[in-house]
Formats: sequence, structure tokens, C-alpha cells
Amino acid sequence: AAIHNIEITLGKGGQLVRAAGAVAKLIAKEGKSATLKLPSGEVHLIAKKLLSNRRT
Repeated sequence: AAIHNIEITLGKGGQLVRAAGAVAKLIAKEGKSATLKLPSGEVHLIAKKLLSNRRT
């Protein structure tokens, strides 16, 4: 799934992948966390509740 506008801190608003056309790729879901590959190529483990917008 393609994801954008990701929060780093709950309630602070989207801070990652905000640019037009930029998307992060959902690699895996593990319990309360999700592994994402960002447009920069970095891989991050992020809490699922911080994922804002998801496109399938």
C-alpha cells in the first residue's frame, strides 16, 4: 500500500512523505508497528497509529 503524510509524534501532524506525488511503501505490519520504505530509500519502523493517509 502507498502511504503519505506520516506523523513522527502523535498529534503533531504529518511530518514525513508530504510532498506532492511522494509515497512510502508499506513493507510489513508487525503487531502495533509497520515497516515503511520512504522515498529516500530509508526503512523505518513506525507505530501504525501514526500513519495518516493510505492509498491502495
